[in-house]
Formats: sequence, C-alpha cells, structure tokens
Amino acid sequence: MSQIALFLGGAVVAHGIARRWGLPATPLLLLAGFVMARAGLLPPDLLQDALVLGLTFLLFVVGVELTPRRVRAQRTAALRVGFLQFTTLGLLGTLTSLALGFDGLTALYTGLALTASSTLVIIPLLQQRRQLFEPYGRLVTGVLLVQDVLIILLMPLLIRLPGGWPAVLASLAGTTALLALAFLAQRSLAPRLARLHADEELLLLGGLAVLFAFVGMAHALALPVAAGAFLAGVALSPFPVSGLLRGPLTPVVVFFTAIFFLALGGLLTVPGPRELVHALVLVLVVLVVTPVVVTAVAERSGFTARPALEAGLLLSQTSELSLVVALHALLLGHISPDSFSVLALATVATMVLTPYLTGEARLNALLRLHPLAGKDMEEGTQSNHIVLLGCGSGGLPLLETLLAAGEEVVVIDDDPEIITRLRQGGVACVHGTASDPQVLRVARVEKAMLVGSTIRRPRDNQILLESAPQVTVLVRVFDEEDALWVEERGGIPVLYSAAAADEFNQWFKATFAGPGDTGNRPGAAPDTRAQHPEERPRSDPGE
Repeated sequence: MSQIALFLGGAVVAHGIARRWGLPATPLLLLAGFVMARAGLLPPDLLQDALVLGLTFLLFVVGVELTPRRVRAQRTAALRVGFLQFTTLGLLGTLTSLALGFDGLTALYTGLALTASSTLVIIPLLQQRRQLFEPYGRLVTGVLLVQDVLIILLMPLLIRLPGGWPAVLASLAGTTALLALAFLAQRSLAPRLARLHADEELLLLGGLAVLFAFVGMAHALALPVAAGAFLAGVALSPFPVSGLLRGPLTPVVVFFTAIFFLALGGLLTVPGPRELVHALVLVLVVLVVTPVVVTAVAERSGFTARPALEAGLLLSQTSELSLVVALHALLLGHISPDSFSVLALATVATMVLTPYLTGEARLNALLRLHPLAGKDMEEGTQSNHIVLLGCGSGGLPLLETLLAAGEEVVVIDDDPEIITRLRQGGVACVHGTASDPQVLRVARVEKAMLVGSTIRRPRDNQILLESAPQVTVLVRVFDEEDALWVEERGGIPVLYSAAAADEFNQWFKATFAGPGDTGNRPGAAPDTRAQHPEERPRSDPGE
C-alpha cells in the first residue's frame, strides 16, 4: 500500500510542477516514474500492472471517441487513406527495423507499432481547434478508426505467431467474434444505456460494466486485454451515449493518464547512444512518410492540398496503441527491454511534437513547398457577385435562397462531396479553404458585391477580411468575443445564438399567439429580427 501511495504521490508532484510552471505534464510524469524506479521505490511488477490498468482505461476512452457515424460522409476516403497509410508505414517500419539490426519478430512488432496514430492527442486538438466536424476532421477520425481496428485484428495474430498457424487462426476467430459483438452492442446496448442520462453515476457504472465485460471476454478468448477495452469503447461510441459518458469519464481519464505515463517512465531503461539513434530513425520515418502518404492519397480522394496536408501532419505520430503492442511483446519476451525503450521514446517524442508540427506557421511553410498546391486553379471572371464560404448545413439554406432570388453565387468549400453535388447542379464552385489566398483570388472576392461566411471557425476568415476591405463581409460567429474580433477587422458578425432565439420567438408567436396578439404582452420576448447589413448598428456586435 505504501508503494501505491508513493506512486500516486509522484503523479501529484509531477502534475503540480507542470501547473505551477506552465509545462506539459507528460515529460514530467515520465521523468518522475523513471527517477522513482531507478531509486527502487517502484518495483517492476507494480509498474507493469499500473501500465496495463492505465492502458485499459485509456483505450476504452479511445474507443468511445471513435464514433463510426461521425465519419460517414468521408467513409470511402478514410478507408483508402487509412489502409494505404497503414500498409506503407508498417512495411517501411519493418524494413527500417531490419536495416537497424533488429531480429525478424522485433521488426514486425516495430512495424505494427509505427502504424498507429494517437487518438488521445488528435481528438482533443481537433476539438480545441473546432475542426472535429470539418471534412478533414472527419477524415482524420475515420483514419484513426481504421488504424485501431487493423491493429486490434493484427496484434493477437502477431502475439500468437510463435505458436504456429492453429494458434493464429484461433486468435483471428476470437478477435472477429469480439469485434462483431462490439458492433452489435452499438445497435442494441448503447441506446439502452443512453436512457440512464438522468443518473450520471448509474450511467458511469453501466459504462464500466461494459468495459469489464469485454475485458473478461477478451481474457476468456486468450486475447489481449487491450483489445477488449478498445472494443468496449467502440460498443459505446454512438451518439448520444458517447457524449453522455464523456463528462463522468473525464476525471477518470485524467487519473489513469497520469498513472499510465508515470508507469511508462518507470519501465524505461537508460537509453544508450545506439537506442537514441534507433528511436530518432523511427521518429523520422513516421514524420516524413506519414504526411507524404496521407497528403497524396487524400488529394486523390478529392481533398485540396491544405486539408490533405493538415490531415497528414496530424496523423504523424505513434500512439497509445503502439505502446500496447510494445508492452505485450515485452511481457511475452518477444522483444528486449531496450527495444521497448526505443519504441516508447519514439512514441512519446512524436506525441509531444504533434501540437507544434501542426501549427499554422509550419503548415503554411510546407504548403509553399508543395509542388502542385493550387496549380490547377483558374481565376474566374465574375464581378458584383456573391461569394458564399461554406455550404454545409449552415450555408445550404442561404445558397438556395440566393439562387431563388436570381443572384450569381460562387461557393467556396473544402468538402469534396459538397463540391461534387453543387457542380452537378450547375453552381459555380471553388474547391478550397477560406484561409488560402489563392482560393479567394480564384473566387474574385475583391470584386464581389457581398461575401457570406458560415465556416465553423470565425477566425479562419482573417485572410478574407484582409483581402476584401471594400466588400461587405458577413461572418457567422458563436460568441461575443468572436463577434468583436470580426468587427475590429471590418466584417459584420452574425451571432447565431441571437439568430436561433429570433427564429424561436417567431415560431412561438406564430404558433401560440391569439388573434390580434402582437407578441408584446408581458413576459414576451422582444422582436430581435436581423436587420439588413447596411442598417445594422455596428456598435452592437452581438445582434
């Protein structure tokens, strides 16, 4: 018990230092685990058990976040990108490991470990940047799901490979059965669990019961515990149960993330020059190969250069599943502790580098090196037209209204499915993003009568607002801060919360107001109907 107290105390100290000095917690947790293990405070058995426990809960959360329905619109592209990225990186990782002097089995484990990208890193980044539901965000989520399912299928086969083909086939049958059960539970069990939304504690207990049931079945089928944990999450990934579980699971995730990284640090050995070189080579393979393959395949699937490259950069890291592969190989004696440390160092390094490498400055610098970015775009000839940025659920009704009024409209969107449908309907389109100056030039925004932007992130309109200072630009925003930001740059913000309230007020008055009732009775909401852009007071950014 005292060792567990020391273990948790180390996690508290590492997190405290990270918050006090504004540092990332992951390196400090790894360092704390490493120092405590070297001092003899944490025995190897405790570290291994803690790592397995932490991974079990983390993979459950990973599965919950990977909702298949979220990627339905980009399903074909995700399958194509995910499969080609997985096979290319797995093959190159295996060949690179053999060239570094690894034995055949270790090289296979290394190749499989390099194919996984981190859901725990990517999904929070997409949520933070409001890109989770953009086309490229859906593509990335789909690729993560493809990667994880392939690893869950292949990892048991690799583990049982030394036992011969009968063991491999038995493992494949068990994994397939558990995978089928997970997708069956999505339809039958998840909706029933969502009915517990009124009782958060009961909902959490129900989710954990599903987790331990799948873990128990994985153990009975002689499969890795990690496979059961991940598939339990997939079983509960459909909306709304995934959203309902996210709240009560958050403190659990924080707790087990700390345990996971501290235990991982304790299991690392002191890397020598050879191990550091090997880890660096593997990091370079991931960082160089993944963006090239993902960008090329995504562009072939209809994406433009910018979102394709952004997807490639986001997927350029190894993940928690990489550590699952390495840990099981270590516990079975299939790889050495030094090889485990090499994989762990490569994983941690790429996970830590991802937020930096996917920053706007790095993305723009790489786009300038792209040999084909924007080369196939021809500038239009329109003038005094209307440009509509974004034509999803928010922009399509506006497009229909403008076309019905006989206006000449040019649509800018980065979703290849939307662009294809609009072009089939005879609508003038430019395939690209609002943050690409060349896309704006092709759409001739500087010659437009009006520009309306319904893209998800209002601040992606900065280049637009700078490019067309004399043009009336309406920008959809979601809060007062973004509204003020748009106004300061000469745009006219349209606050959607106010618009939604206005629609509700009009519906309520039309539905429930009696004859002669003007809607101004006591307690009635005031009329907040939007004004024409030229009549709208610029001093009120929230209207």
